[in-house]
Amino acid sequence: MKSACLVIPVGLVVALVAANSDQAKPSHSKLILSKGVYTEGASFGDVDGDGVPDLLAGPLWFKGPKYDTQHRYRPGDATPAKGYKHSSFQSWVFDANGDGRSDIFQIAHTGRFQLDLYLQPERPSENWPVHRVAAEIGNESPEMGDLTGDGKLELIAMKDGKFGFFTPDVKAPEKPWKFHVISKVRTKSPYYHGLGFGDLNGDGRTDLLEKGGWYEGPKDPTSGKEWTFHNYKFSDPGGAQMLVFDIDGDGDNDIVSSLRAHSWGLAWYENTLIDGKVSLEKHIIIPEGDKPPAEGLGFSQAHALAAGDFNGDGITDFATGKRYWAHNGRDPGADGPAVIYWFETKRGKDSVEFIPHLLDSDSGVGTQLAVTDFNKDGRTDLGVGNKKGVFIFESQK
Repeated sequence: MKSACLVIPVGLVVALVAANSDQAKPSHSKLILSKGVYTEGASFGDVDGDGVPDLLAGPLWFKGPKYDTQHRYRPGDATPAKGYKHSSFQSWVFDANGDGRSDIFQIAHTGRFQLDLYLQPERPSENWPVHRVAAEIGNESPEMGDLTGDGKLELIAMKDGKFGFFTPDVKAPEKPWKFHVISKVRTKSPYYHGLGFGDLNGDGRTDLLEKGGWYEGPKDPTSGKEWTFHNYKFSDPGGAQMLVFDIDGDGDNDIVSSLRAHSWGLAWYENTLIDGKVSLEKHIIIPEGDKPPAEGLGFSQAHALAAGDFNGDGITDFATGKRYWAHNGRDPGADGPAVIYWFETKRGKDSVEFIPHLLDSDSGVGTQLAVTDFNKDGRTDLGVGNKKGVFIFESQK
């Protein structure tokens, strides 16, 4: 399938968004929950067990569906945007110990990355018991996902420069989690960029992606043996979350990835399966480099990506934007507006276009975007936690 990517002159972005929105209105409304700096990422999850997604941002959670009530589960105040004094990068909400109450996992940063588990007590509290279940992890876009196919979530990340995944003791998840190695040493730095997972070769097993290629999921993911590695240079410096879904509608999974998390670059990779073998073709959305593109849509530092159906047409889209003040303004393009977009997947007979919809120019992204449909209108809503504050973007009918 021959596919093309839409490149749109910057001056046409607003007009195009309006033309593709109902009654020329924005697709999502913005709600500012806090202007304080608490985290680099946010996540949705049902913290209080009422069946409605809440938004988790650093030490705080905001009760859905209105998100106008703020609670906390651990100490922590707003911090200056400069530096990383908030010590919160990513988070997830689910019941870890099976007691019927949602718990909180958080990637902390204290000179290195760690995974902390906060167990929700039986009675309401602003100081939940905390357990460090992984003392040292690597990669700036770790994920919680089912890499083994057992229906349970693992932490997909790195340790000692190798890719793999952490699993808990199911009877005592507060104890240190076991790391399962799947790769050779890839780096000496904990700040390796780019990670994703999904079934690329159509064998029904989940594969792991990184900036230099992908690891083929074996029949027994926990055997301790290295997974078969397929070299493919997605990017050199590395991006962020690598999203795996069927973009062109041909039945196999394709990929969307940031190319440089701290500069310019965004692309999608068309997957063509031939006799079970993966063949990837790169399509540029934003050209890669340390300078803005000469024409077309261009923002730097796409350090968080998330997939969703943002217009309710049944086709998966994705969202991303500029990470604000990642390295205290030293990154290329750091002085540009803190934009956030969702990209509409538009399939033609022999082509695919990504139509960008500008949601905001004064929020951007951090290292993790939260997605859910909290108003149950069939369209994906967004949550943001970063050095601009904490925000909700609710889809509009």
